[in-house]
Amino acid sequence: MVSHAISRWTQPTAVLSTVLALYLGYKALRLLGNQRRQRAIEPSPASPVLVSHFQFVKVNGKQLRIVHIPHALGSKVPLLVFIHGVGGQLEQFEKQIEYFSLSTHILAIDLCGYGASDVPESFDNYTTSAYVEDVVTLLQRYKSEDTVVICHSYGCTIGTHLYSRLAASETLNNSIKAMVMIGPKAVITEHERKGRAQLAKTPDWVVDFARKLDRMGGIHSKSVNRLLHASAGDDLRRKQLRWNKASRTFVLRRLMAGLQWPSPDHFQRIQCPLLLMSGEHDQVCPAVNAEQIYAWCRANNDRIQSPFIIPNAGHQTMLEKWEHVTPIISSFLIKDCGMTTMDPAWQITKKCQKENKWSLKNTEKWMNTPIMSSPLGRGPGKFRAMKVLRQTDPEHSPSAFLAKHPEVGFIVDMSKDEPPYRTTDFEATSITYTKLPTVSKIPPSKADVERFIAHCNACWKEKPGVDIAVHCHYGFNRTGFMLCSYLIQEQGYSVAEALHHFELARPPRGIRHDHFKGELYLRYEPPKQLKA
Repeated sequence: MVSHAISRWTQPTAVLSTVLALYLGYKALRLLGNQRRQRAIEPSPASPVLVSHFQFVKVNGKQLRIVHIPHALGSKVPLLVFIHGVGGQLEQFEKQIEYFSLSTHILAIDLCGYGASDVPESFDNYTTSAYVEDVVTLLQRYKSEDTVVICHSYGCTIGTHLYSRLAASETLNNSIKAMVMIGPKAVITEHERKGRAQLAKTPDWVVDFARKLDRMGGIHSKSVNRLLHASAGDDLRRKQLRWNKASRTFVLRRLMAGLQWPSPDHFQRIQCPLLLMSGEHDQVCPAVNAEQIYAWCRANNDRIQSPFIIPNAGHQTMLEKWEHVTPIISSFLIKDCGMTTMDPAWQITKKCQKENKWSLKNTEKWMNTPIMSSPLGRGPGKFRAMKVLRQTDPEHSPSAFLAKHPEVGFIVDMSKDEPPYRTTDFEATSITYTKLPTVSKIPPSKADVERFIAHCNACWKEKPGVDIAVHCHYGFNRTGFMLCSYLIQEQGYSVAEALHHFELARPPRGIRHDHFKGELYLRYEPPKQLKA
């Protein structure tokens, strides 16, 4: 009898003790997790442009972290607005922000609950409508007559509703002149609907535990592999793991509860130029989603681009293959949307129109530039990238060059101007001088490249095994572009290999202009674009 009474008393007590222990353990894990998440949202040391432009602004009662980078050309250039997806933060657009901040205005946003933005408890802050209103508020504060919305994953849902919101408003100006959707989602599958319903019924601590198991294996865990292609490097994997840890379960639960998925009609309302991109191996939002959105929109929008499918990329396409994605976006905005003033080549040319190429400033730059690269190429004869010779310089004049470099049989001058040395000094010597002029600051055209390749092949046919020295002004950008083009077309290098080998041969950075590198990728390794 007594033992039975004790049993009746101890059993519920044991159950309560177990429950209490589990609860306290969960709270301790959550506290530890929050501390880790706070560390996880600290700016990456590899993002100096982001770190120097982080700001915190009050938006609809919440504090959001943004990156705002104004451009000196003011209203002449558009405002690019970056919107990330679920579990993300603005740092995922790091490469695009760094690239475009040189030529246009930037506004990137950590959505409520993500990155370093506030994490309020109320469900009302996490509805799709609330996210749209946050962006609307920011667009009213950072006004532009020409706005480009660049969004990823769930950010594409926000961007689609944003366009409808502005287009339907009688008081707000719809300044969106172009949209870019990376890894968009067209429809929710039945499996995803069931998962969403299950999430609503599952306690946070159970979901947190499942997510912890999902991250077992670290940078090679299922949690990371789901978002990145197998070829992704360890540095990117570490970033992705950090972002995954920083994502809060209770934010996800609230977001899913207030999710308003756009209908086909919402996508069809978009009347501005629209660029769609997906990773070929995206497991989260497969490329078929971009194809579906294109099918919905093409009847009503003749300015939509057929989707680009980026090879060897997963869901984080803009990070995994930024060297493909960024120039595609740039080309779309400049050539297809007519935003020519944000063309880096246009801006650099305008800036340099009144500049004296041999002013004191540029003379000092020339003096500090290494004279010549190490040999480059796979053939018996090599390329040598060099800075332009100067007639009066004791170290790099025609006479000094002849004495120091008996291995060189040809000099190709790609500068447009009259060079600051006597080309006649090479007449009747072992070196043949040829001028193949190109325009400064602008990637050489296909015709320029073909002419250069034909000339070099003729040189090596005439004198097998000699080196060919090539210069523009400093021997980095046009020279690098030409030499990389030759390595790719004639010697079987990939674009990445050519750029890497040129950088090793011509330190410190090889080709310096990112739009030159982007043009190489567009020209020689264009991603697959679905046929209309």
